[in-house]
Amino acid sequence: MTKANPRTVLVLQTSYPVTIGWEQEHVPAIVWTTHAGAETGHAVADVLFGDRNPSGKLTQTWYRSDGQLPPDLLEYDIITSGQTYLYSTAKPLYPFGHGLSYTRFRYGQPRTGATSVAADGTITVSVDVTNTGTRAGSEVVQLYTHQRTSRVKTPIRQLKAFQRVELAPGQTRTVTVRLPAADLAHWDVTRSRWVVESSVHDLMVGASAEDFRARTAIRVRGEVIPARDLSRPTRAENFDRYSGVRLVDETKARGTAVGATAAGQWIAFAGSALRPGAHTLTARVARADAGAGTIQVRLGSPTGRLLGTATVPSTGDDYRYVSVNAELARAAGTHDVYLVFDSALRLADFSIR
Repeated sequence: MTKANPRTVLVLQTSYPVTIGWEQEHVPAIVWTTHAGAETGHAVADVLFGDRNPSGKLTQTWYRSDGQLPPDLLEYDIITSGQTYLYSTAKPLYPFGHGLSYTRFRYGQPRTGATSVAADGTITVSVDVTNTGTRAGSEVVQLYTHQRTSRVKTPIRQLKAFQRVELAPGQTRTVTVRLPAADLAHWDVTRSRWVVESSVHDLMVGASAEDFRARTAIRVRGEVIPARDLSRPTRAENFDRYSGVRLVDETKARGTAVGATAAGQWIAFAGSALRPGAHTLTARVARADAGAGTIQVRLGSPTGRLLGTATVPSTGDDYRYVSVNAELARAAGTHDVYLVFDSALRLADFSIR
């Protein structure tokens, strides 16, 4: 096609991203649309013939190839596997938020209403946007944030707000985006509630997740997550790190448990405070297989110091739980606590007292 007409435009109508590495290299222009309904043809024609200046933005990341994706497409742990624009460091073909126009836009330096904000306050970001082209156009100004310090792994960047602005050629307008600080909260697995941590947040404004035009920062006055208190019943599903285990149904009616399927699998609870007198593990477990299994309590790593081992008897059913105890060596202080499994079993909750 391009040999016959070097000015060929490729129109894609898909529901999801597709691999178009060759097309990106050899076709001078690509227009993408979803299955937008009966008027899709008219809308695409308006864009192709210049009657309408496009301003759409991608709501998905378009990867260069399947080599930038995990081997298992059913892997939904995007944090550990480093997926989506939130956690991926791979350079995509088209980033989240990408979209071109028949004109260009220049961004000024963003301004905030204050240098810090309380957890129940509102962050105000203003930026001047100028249409530097010769055609009227619409730009979607995107505000991304990054939390510099946290108890947990935070996104590299995360879209938090956006605003569309219409600009005539040469026109400049101030775009103001307001973001409640509460929208910076994340789920605290140590206490099973939302929390806004005290931290400096980078504020990036731009045209996509890979096209930041300017940035600033603001300090959020939130809270510091305390060390885990494992003396209280702790849901096994609220681990910080894991290897091999699966989240499974605790009962047929409700609840979530951790299911081990093979020896050497483990879950970890970071920054756990062990009291000076703590020496007993109590765990609520189930095991359908015959014979007994074990849960080791270790510090620092799956092969770290062994505090003790709990024996898990066969309960004959994955949904029949019993409570087991194990004596532990004393280890007061704050540690990363690992529970290491030797075989197939389920753990609903536990405590160390």
